[in-house]
Amino acid sequence: MDESKFCTGCGHAVEPDMQFCPQCGKVISGSAAEASLKDQEKEINSLVLMARRNWLIFLLAIYAIPVIIISAIALFEASSMASAIWASDEFRDWMQSHGFDFTQQNIQNYLTYAAGLGLGSGISAMISLICVYMRKMWIIAVITCLAATILCFWSIIGIIIGFLVTWMIIGSRDIFEDSTDNTGNAGS
Repeated sequence: MDESKFCTGCGHAVEPDMQFCPQCGKVISGSAAEASLKDQEKEINSLVLMARRNWLIFLLAIYAIPVIIISAIALFEASSMASAIWASDEFRDWMQSHGFDFTQQNIQNYLTYAAGLGLGSGISAMISLICVYMRKMWIIAVITCLAATILCFWSIIGIIIGFLVTWMIIGSRDIFEDSTDNTGNAGS
C-alpha cells in the first residue's frame, strides 16, 4: 500500500513523515511542522492583540485623565476664572474693539458649559478605557469613545484623534472577551 501524499503547493509526491515538500519547500498539510506553524501564528496574533490593547489604553488614558482633572477644576473655579478674565484690561479692550457686549456672568456661563462638556468627554473616554482594559463590552467602548469625541467638538485635533481611536476600537473587536462564541472563535 502506497502511503505517499501530494504537496498542495506543487503536486509533488511526498512521504507521510515529511514536514516540507522537497520540491517547493511548502509545509506539508497535517505535519508536525504545520501544527508548530499554527501555534506560532496564534502566539504572534496574541501579541499583536495585546499591543493593540495597550495602545488603546495609552491613548484613552492620556486624554481622559487630564481632561477630567482640568474640567473638574474649571467647573468648580468658573466663577473665579470669570472674575480674573473680566478684570483683565486686555480682555475688555479686545471685547470693545470687536463690538462684543459680554457680562461677567456670560463668561462664567461659557466657562461652566465648556467645563461640563469637557468633563462629559473625559468621563466617556474613561468608561471606554475601562471597557478596553477589562476586555469587555465592546459596543459600550465604541459608543463612549464616540461620545467623548462628539463632546470634544470645540477641538478639531481632538475630533480627528477621537474618531481615529474610535475606529481603532471598532477594528479591535477581537480583543474583547465578549466578542467570542463558546468555541473561543472570534465573533462576527
